[in-house]
Amino acid sequence: MLRLPIALLTTATCLAPSAPAQWTDDDAVNTTVVARTGDQALPKSGVTADGGRWVAWFDNASGNYEVFAQRFDSKGQAMFPAGGLLISNHSQSSSLVDWDILVDSSDNAVLTFTDTRNGSDLDVVAYRISSNGGFLWGNDGVVVSFNNDFEADPMVTETSNGDFVVVWGNFGSSPGIRMQRFNDAGVPSLALGGATIISEAGTSPGFARLVPGANGEVIVSWVRDTSFFTSIKHLRAQAFLSTGAPAWPSPVEVHDAYNLSFAYSPQLTSDGSGGAVLCWHGSNPNRGGLFDAHVQHLDATGNALQPHGGTLLSSATGMSHLDPQATYNATTGKIIAFWSEKNSGQSQSGWYAQQVDGSGNLDWGATGREILPVDSSTKYLSRVEAHADGAVGVLGWAPNGGFGADAILSTRLDAAGTQIWGGTVALATAPNSKSTRLSLSMSDAGEAVVFWEDDRNGNDDIFGQNLSADAELGASFLSVDVPAIFLASGGTATFSLDAGASFAGAPYWFLGSDSGTSPGQNGFGVTLPLNNGAYFQATLNKPTLPFFNGLRGNLDANGRATATVTVPGGFNPGFAFTVVDHAFVVLGPSPIELVSDTAGFVLMP
Repeated sequence: MLRLPIALLTTATCLAPSAPAQWTDDDAVNTTVVARTGDQALPKSGVTADGGRWVAWFDNASGNYEVFAQRFDSKGQAMFPAGGLLISNHSQSSSLVDWDILVDSSDNAVLTFTDTRNGSDLDVVAYRISSNGGFLWGNDGVVVSFNNDFEADPMVTETSNGDFVVVWGNFGSSPGIRMQRFNDAGVPSLALGGATIISEAGTSPGFARLVPGANGEVIVSWVRDTSFFTSIKHLRAQAFLSTGAPAWPSPVEVHDAYNLSFAYSPQLTSDGSGGAVLCWHGSNPNRGGLFDAHVQHLDATGNALQPHGGTLLSSATGMSHLDPQATYNATTGKIIAFWSEKNSGQSQSGWYAQQVDGSGNLDWGATGREILPVDSSTKYLSRVEAHADGAVGVLGWAPNGGFGADAILSTRLDAAGTQIWGGTVALATAPNSKSTRLSLSMSDAGEAVVFWEDDRNGNDDIFGQNLSADAELGASFLSVDVPAIFLASGGTATFSLDAGASFAGAPYWFLGSDSGTSPGQNGFGVTLPLNNGAYFQATLNKPTLPFFNGLRGNLDANGRATATVTVPGGFNPGFAFTVVDHAFVVLGPSPIELVSDTAGFVLMP
């Protein structure tokens, strides 16, 4: 049994939090965000600077669709109480419209949505929540727009000068796209109720999306007229100054060859340099109504960098290219898009991808890269984020073609279009109904996290799953910078301990074993994956030996620490080819709150 001194246990009890859950490595289980009566719906998420996540959703457990949020640290450990933080319990329409969440440059969450707190019509509100759950814009947030009109689909972004801009559709007697701009304190700078930035006689513009532009501007895209099936549903974009005035001489006609689908929202994403990438599909009358998928790249001044009307992602005949999603890879300067490839009757589908260079050339052939073949299994709406020189794509699909036994898959492509994981990796395989409303975010380290609706418990709950850049599921807490140390010359192994921000300031012990990790040692209700022996006893009882550093201490504000093990040159050659494994424990009331995975090095002659 692993035994810890009473004095240290007493200290740990004062300092460490109780042990939360973490990202699971089981694709049939996944990590529960919230599971309770009523439906939990429309999850949206974003990534923090340290690789943590914000996720928020509408929650009908009370009979009213209330808004909740949860913050996870980088290891999938919840920072707020189980079930999440209540953001708003104001009255809500049972017909939910689209909404948005932004993780700002200070790792706060900015949420904008509609509710009926001021009457039966939908009005727009916004909240800004700090990392510790504080309501920075007041307990009731800020009312963005209050009138008697139907308003929908608010979206938010943070500008390059630190302001926050919300845009939404107004569908009242004078329909248009409206905008409001807030400073850090939530004080608006435009007209009360927002400034109308887009209007045109006889039209009802909608599906506004926005990204930050250059010099504090924002770029907004919208569909020209959403009134009827036959209305002119062209795709446009314009940049707007902090005053709400247009920044470009005239709107860019992104797509005007034919009408887009009714009730369809094109995608807009930032290129990170003040410009924007747009992605959409449309039913092409020149191809008998089959769908084409396009991308377009606008620079910060409104210049279209692709041909007018965008670049066609695939020219495969007899097929529809539906629901494209695109990302801009700033490393390569290229656009990568994923879409569903369907036959003319949409009874069969596949999963395809394409890379488009800065001039509109197709890097992966005229019909794109096949990820999954066209067959009777149904492929749903995918998500994509750039990583390294390529991208990670995530797909919801039904292997048997029907509903109720869905799965979630992912793949990672490099710049050549090669699947570097050798194919797809399963994120969620429990046989149940999973919503196509997948929310994907990517950390700087290349860890993807997906949240979704899932009815495995009978009603829709929210689940999540992480996936590392190396296609590993579950939390990893320990890494080492060298695979081996040579006994003849010696060397130092530096270990990075990362328990996650949930354990900020908590005491830890770093331990080792030269006799393996199985069966390990049991104690205090946990299993330490290190076998007992002379080296284990040295790290346990003599952590201040000269060739050890950082074996005891407290984790920093991000739940991290560093430990080193030095092997002196000329060390006993009898240890050649010995594997030296290490792990760490975080101490607290349990008294062991967390046991890490193992990392180690091999001793070479």
